[in-house]
Amino acid sequence: MRSGNFSSSSFLLLLIGEILGKIARVSTVQEISQAIEHLDVRDQMRLLHDLPAHLKIQPDDVGWLKAAEPAFEFWNNPEDAIYDEF
Repeated sequence: MRSGNFSSSSFLLLLIGEILGKIARVSTVQEISQAIEHLDVRDQMRLLHDLPAHLKIQPDDVGWLKAAEPAFEFWNNPEDAIYDEF
């Protein structure tokens, strides 16, 4: 698809540059969180899949953390709720 001298690869490079420019302006965790909230679900799922690589976390480590979560469910009760804010 060509429109004059503007090819689809040029458009793609322009789009990538625009996205990288927006990301470069996002610097705080709060801004990053807000940017993620504005993504559509498909992009959020892709980010969730790719995030460990960006954070330099091994996929196995993420898997182990997910596997360990149910072991702490017994603390999820009203008596221990006082400790939820620590």
